[in-house]
Amino acid sequence: MEKGLDQVGAVPGVGGSFVCDNKGDVIVSSDPAVLATVTMQTIGREVGRAFVALDAASRPAQRLDFVYNSWRLLAQDMGDAVFFVVCQPDADMAMVRMTVDVVIAGWRKDATAQKRLQRHRAERAALVSRATLDQGSWSSWTVIASRG
Repeated sequence: MEKGLDQVGAVPGVGGSFVCDNKGDVIVSSDPAVLATVTMQTIGREVGRAFVALDAASRPAQRLDFVYNSWRLLAQDMGDAVFFVVCQPDADMAMVRMTVDVVIAGWRKDATAQKRLQRHRAERAALVSRATLDQGSWSSWTVIASRG
């Protein structure tokens, strides 16, 4: 899987990438890591929750693109995991998305990558429970879930 991250990292404007399981735990990250592990895990959990919320609201998504002042974050849903790419704001996102798609397609055919992903298999919906959310987030979730 590391070779796939290297392939994405070779795209101009990409600072690094990582893959989180559906609990938000980091499975693999580029070397050197683009962000601290705790930060990657927090991003993994929150983006996982966003995918669950979009599904519950009947607005499913495969990709989310977060644009900030000094960086950009692409999140690509892989089903059992989420592929994240941290980029400079002016990165060619069409090239980034295409490269991520090629890497994921390769991993789907790679028995070793599939085995590694399956070791981390978890249900994303577990990210949105009363035990994992604060009161305000739980209230928002119940509104979203009731409208889906």
